[in-house]
Amino acid sequence: MAENREKNRDAVDDLLDEILRETETEDPAPMLSEETEPEAEPYEEAAEEAPVSKAAAAHEDHSEAADSYDDEYDDDDYDDEYDDEYDDYEEERRRRAKKRAAAARRRKNRRKKSRGISCSLLALTIIFSVSILLSAAILAVAMELFGINKSMVEKPVTIPKGATTADIAELLEEEGIIRLPKLFLVMSRLNNADALYIAGEHVVSPAMGYEAIIEELCDDAVNKRETVTVTFREGINLLDAAQLLEENEVCNAKDFIFYFNAGGYGFEFEALVPQTSELKFYRMEGYLFPDTYDFYVGEDPEIVVQKIYENFERKLTQDDLERMDELGLTLDEMITLASIVQAEAPVASSMQMVSSVFHNRLNNSSIFPLLQSDPTRVYAEDVIEPNLDIANHLMCDAYNTYVGAGLPPGAINNPGRDAIDAVLYPAESDYYFFCANVQTGEIFYAKTNAEHEENLAEIKRQQEEGALAGDGNNTEE
Repeated sequence: MAENREKNRDAVDDLLDEILRETETEDPAPMLSEETEPEAEPYEEAAEEAPVSKAAAAHEDHSEAADSYDDEYDDDDYDDEYDDEYDDYEEERRRRAKKRAAAARRRKNRRKKSRGISCSLLALTIIFSVSILLSAAILAVAMELFGINKSMVEKPVTIPKGATTADIAELLEEEGIIRLPKLFLVMSRLNNADALYIAGEHVVSPAMGYEAIIEELCDDAVNKRETVTVTFREGINLLDAAQLLEENEVCNAKDFIFYFNAGGYGFEFEALVPQTSELKFYRMEGYLFPDTYDFYVGEDPEIVVQKIYENFERKLTQDDLERMDELGLTLDEMITLASIVQAEAPVASSMQMVSSVFHNRLNNSSIFPLLQSDPTRVYAEDVIEPNLDIANHLMCDAYNTYVGAGLPPGAINNPGRDAIDAVLYPAESDYYFFCANVQTGEIFYAKTNAEHEENLAEIKRQQEEGALAGDGNNTEE
């Protein structure tokens, strides 16, 4: 919450700076107070600017003559005539000076009034802008507090023993339940709930609002319910995993498959999975990470899905994503190839070499357009075909890599960590073929089809010898 307030303050400061920049002008002339009268212009300057009257000109032209006549004549009438003309000149000059001073005063008053209006508009703009920012911030806090326009998807949250209110607020923020942990601390204190939180698993949603979340976390945890442990083996397909959940009374198999393929729970890896594909059977096949999980009996299938999604997201690292980019693979392509390697290689030690064969074929698709993997054909025939409401031969052919070129549209099972690593870091080889003796687990690799045929003949010979040895043993017994 403090961070958001800081952002609001920064936004206000930026807005004020922008307004100041937009309204910045040259230094204005100093404003006059209402009591201050403009200084009268010196007589000398006024005299220079004022037009000279005829009397004044006559006075100046005859000034020297007047001086000589003063010495020669002492005529008072003559002096009075020129004094009157000079007085008229002085009066005209003073009148014009006052008129200019009055005009200057009016201009200054108009500038002062204009500046006053500009400052008022600037102040109103600032107040209005700040009010909008504060109103938006208050509205955002209110919507967060009451869970308005937030996700209604419920999520499991486990409160550890001894967790403080601050720990719980941080946990809720990490899980995407709340956005303002300090607001949660305030609401917890106002509700006197700091000492009432109960450790264990709780189910909450962002749309509940802070008070309802606090109430739920103070209620009995759901971990009093019966739990069951379910282990998904490496290479299990989604149909078998759903059936396993139903057998352990966790949730209905069909409901699980529906929600698992629907997704939309906000995990980062979901954004990397294509939303739709006409040829893809199960959109999220391959994303059930093989592991041991603890579920509640009668669990909500969406909660089950989120637990599995969360585990996959933890197992997929940033290094994995960077390596995918280096290889030019998308997440879906990487998982699809890993599922094939998982099905083809009997043990982890052989996965990198098997992976290299498929990489070599994909990198030389003009020569080897087909991956020719038996498990893909089995998946098309045994998993896809029986579970389609309407027959789709295009989909089945796309998954069968003896028919469809390149990678199939999606994974054929859910690969483990070893298979994923084998795809990301394949062995270096020149092999384009491999075959295995299913009885012994030995894998034979070949660079050419001729070598591959020889390996197949060798496997056939080994199996025949094994069968004879088995018959002999039975006879001896």
